[in-house]
Amino acid sequence: MRTVQELINDYDLPIVQIDGKRNYWLVRTQSGEYHEEFYFDDFIAIGWDDFNNKEEFENPSNEGYLKKQIASKYPESKQPGLIYNQIRRFFTEMKLGDLVMIPSKNSTHISFGKVVSEPYIADIPSTDIEEGICPFQKRLDVDWIKTAKRAELDPYLYKMMNSHHTINNANEYASFIDRTLHSFYMKNGNAHLVMRIKKQGVLNGLDFFEFGQMIIDLLPEVKNLGFTKEEINKRKDIKVKSNVQSPGIVEFISSTPAIILGVGVLLTFLVGGKAEFKYTKKEKNASVQSKGLVELFIKYKKQKSEDELEKMREKHRQTMDRVKAEIPKELNKLPDRKNQEE
Repeated sequence: MRTVQELINDYDLPIVQIDGKRNYWLVRTQSGEYHEEFYFDDFIAIGWDDFNNKEEFENPSNEGYLKKQIASKYPESKQPGLIYNQIRRFFTEMKLGDLVMIPSKNSTHISFGKVVSEPYIADIPSTDIEEGICPFQKRLDVDWIKTAKRAELDPYLYKMMNSHHTINNANEYASFIDRTLHSFYMKNGNAHLVMRIKKQGVLNGLDFFEFGQMIIDLLPEVKNLGFTKEEINKRKDIKVKSNVQSPGIVEFISSTPAIILGVGVLLTFLVGGKAEFKYTKKEKNASVQSKGLVELFIKYKKQKSEDELEKMREKHRQTMDRVKAEIPKELNKLPDRKNQEE
């Protein structure tokens, strides 16, 4: 039986792999004043520029001395220990690959990104500062992933926004952040498939449970994809988390990643993803990406009659339409079945 990584490589599966050791941080933007600059110039920064010696903060024995220096330099602050901890955290705890979030003015939008540099001290011309450029010298470069409206965030993240320190550890919200950013991902040996329910107003209970049953019904079909030859135990190998508000999410998790990978692929095949084409100046014709998956779909199709497939497609489309469920955006990039038959 192939490993999960071999399956991902063989079929070019668009599944995001998240490092289980990465940390999550909320970094303030001076009441939103520097949000756009951070975002468009791909960095985050903090102030207190009289204390830019990283080596001093890396040595724990300097703590008492540095707190006294901070208290002397910033007498208006009643919490020199807090300032010390914020600078130390920036220099010593925030690492490459960590996930950072920055709020806009009034926190109407939140931008999410990945740290892509070590801390450094930027040389900022005085003329730039006079023109309103962020003067903070302690910086980290960030590759921004997504900006979301606060109203669209997982409700569990609202509590996170109540902290007003410059740097806030958000590790306890990791699972909610992950499913906000990704719909098809692996982390700590588990595979996750996040389905977004877009139906407005009251969600019919029967429709909701039929939607869940639709996913469960796909589990035996995963074996027909060739992802795993092992017998699948429907009730033990898959867990479900849901935010039952409408709109909301349903998250399917399995410690047997092939199950979630297979369910995601089958959903795309039966309900329909979007074709993705690749153009070059030298090529007049478009070529479908993920050829491995195209071959897999064709192989699966040969096991079913067209009538049987059409009944399955219609049933799943109707079930998803009743709750306005969306195919995960990562899976929407897979070739649709029209391209599979070309």
